[in-house]
Amino acid sequence: MKSILILLLLIMLSTLAVAAETKAPPTMPSGLVEKLRGTVLFNGSPVKEGDIINQVGKIETKEKSFLKIKIEKWKNVISIGPSSIMELNFNDEKKYTLDEGSCRWKSFAQSETKGKIFTKLVSMGVRGTDFIVKANPEFNESEIVVFDGEVMFENLADKTNSELIKKGQWGGLGGRFGTKIQPPFTLPENALKQMDKIIE
Repeated sequence: MKSILILLLLIMLSTLAVAAETKAPPTMPSGLVEKLRGTVLFNGSPVKEGDIINQVGKIETKEKSFLKIKIEKWKNVISIGPSSIMELNFNDEKKYTLDEGSCRWKSFAQSETKGKIFTKLVSMGVRGTDFIVKANPEFNESEIVVFDGEVMFENLADKTNSELIKKGQWGGLGGRFGTKIQPPFTLPENALKQMDKIIE
């Protein structure tokens, strides 16, 4: 009887040890629609406040429309401006692609993982910051204004061409900015305040 009890105790301890070593699968990131104005579509279907987005797909905001998404796992909020198209990829760590229009990235806490936003011209490496990106396919240009933190702005056609855009600076590529990323321009305080009101 004593030997049976010891055997049962050993089995129980080994089961607990295995359970302790087995980690729960990581939770997949998802976006909560916190605010919405006008007409917004995700993969062609209407979006409403309170919706959860957790798939790969394209957000499209119509004229005079606006969308704010909170991604809790990545500790950031993305606000997408009117007449914009943006791809959200929740299968890839922090990857977003702005095809046209404008978006604002705001971090509300420090994230353990770095992320990237892309346009057709540039990639932007980010971690804990606040900035606006605009993509204008008509003029084939992308631009950025940084309100807080730093963003690595990299030319997709030439990986040797990049600039670190810091707080209060404005930069771009293509169109009126030229074919190479130039050193960023530091905006005057009043211009920065005006830009800050575009997408809040």
